[in-house]
Amino acid sequence: MFFRIITAFSMSVAVNIFLISNSQAEVIQIPIASQAEDLQAVDRPERGSSKTQVLAQYGEALSSSNNVGEPPISRWEYQNFYVVFESDSVIHSVLKHRPKHLP
Repeated sequence: MFFRIITAFSMSVAVNIFLISNSQAEVIQIPIASQAEDLQAVDRPERGSSKTQVLAQYGEALSSSNNVGEPPISRWEYQNFYVVFESDSVIHSVLKHRPKHLP
């Protein structure tokens, strides 16, 4: 009985080693900072700017979302970026994703 357990365990280990050593996977690497190299120089609102300052410097947004949650969070969309507000202050500006294969 003990011999059968050892044999079964040995076979299990051998099969696992075979599967692990013969498995292959494709590795895809996307450099984080290079997704929008051509847009890195785009002037965007700085954190802490007010909605009035953003409106004065960048004009009317293409679209905007209504306030959501508490504190209220909203987003304005411009041609190359989004501006995210908490109440009346910019908390983040995000470049739009532009796939390289599309114009």
